[in-house]
Amino acid sequence: MAQKGGIPEWGEDFIKKLDAFLYEKPTRNVMETIDSFFEQAKVPKQIPVDVAETEQEWIVRVDLPGLKKEQIQLRIVGNQITVMIDHLEETEQYDESYHYYHKERRQHRNERTITLPYAVDKRTAKASFQNGVLEIRGPKTKKDNDSITID
Repeated sequence: MAQKGGIPEWGEDFIKKLDAFLYEKPTRNVMETIDSFFEQAKVPKQIPVDVAETEQEWIVRVDLPGLKKEQIQLRIVGNQITVMIDHLEETEQYDESYHYYHKERRQHRNERTITLPYAVDKRTAKASFQNGVLEIRGPKTKKDNDSITID
């Protein structure tokens, strides 16, 4: 990531937005100013997850509207599933009468780790993605004892 004067590129935008909120709107309540700043800064929110179980299996449902399955990765370690998303958003505008062209790209990366009370077996767990919902299922298996006794 490119840096100017010791500040990363994304940091410059952050500082400009912060300056605008603190100096252009001094009559606002401090908390309102902070809330408004973070709403406009699009701070990534935690990925929404539902965890359920039946007698035979555990089920994890993850809401990922607007994404394609190619933008989603899963990592399984022990009894944890990590959902990672990488979303590239592109907007393009062109106005021939004004000879105006504007193209913008934004990349959003986020991840969420779900800890289950059962071991997750990569060989038997299944994942599907339909209508913006990622569903991961697997049989209930006893979690390995990962603690040791102290002598």
